[in-house]
Amino acid sequence: MQTKFTQLILFFVIFGPASLLGQTEDRWQLHFLTGVYSPIEDEMQNIYGDGIIGKIVFTSPIGEHGRLKFSGNYFGLKGDPFYRSRDFDAGDAGKLTLGGFSFTLETSPKSAGNPKLYFGAGIDYLFGREKITGIKASHGGAIGMHLSISPNIRLSNKIAFVAEASYQFQEITFKESKNRYRLNLSGANLLFGLAYLFVQ
Repeated sequence: MQTKFTQLILFFVIFGPASLLGQTEDRWQLHFLTGVYSPIEDEMQNIYGDGIIGKIVFTSPIGEHGRLKFSGNYFGLKGDPFYRSRDFDAGDAGKLTLGGFSFTLETSPKSAGNPKLYFGAGIDYLFGREKITGIKASHGGAIGMHLSISPNIRLSNKIAFVAEASYQFQEITFKESKNRYRLNLSGANLLFGLAYLFVQ
């Protein structure tokens, strides 16, 4: 985990000054997005596979050089934690629900017009619950990081089409009584939606 934060700090050191070369919209925006989360680890894919994610995003301009994004998201996955067993099919005996908040710094090239393409990096706090049939639910939470690319296409004075492709680096230790286990929730997200542009 310490290595991840070192990489994130280095990225901001490099990425932050680069935002001075960007130019952003002078409008606050509210995004409503939905899409797919796909865990990268084989074990997570075998148990839960891909899942639908929903996200609400508020963006605030930083002068003329970049923007900050504050996000909240929620998604749930169902799967078979006993998929290795050849004796029986447990169906969707496992249910993983996750929610979180994100803070992202973004910038776009100076030459960008409409559409604009934003490049970002940020920090996530993810909390979750895993419930397996016949076993008490486990809970956990942890801080992670992400990198993202976000196209923004203005459709009218107040509406834009938005998308977000991101990769998150995330591990969570789940706890139930004295039991502890770690899940690698790192993976890719691809979301699409609409944005409302506030008129100043």
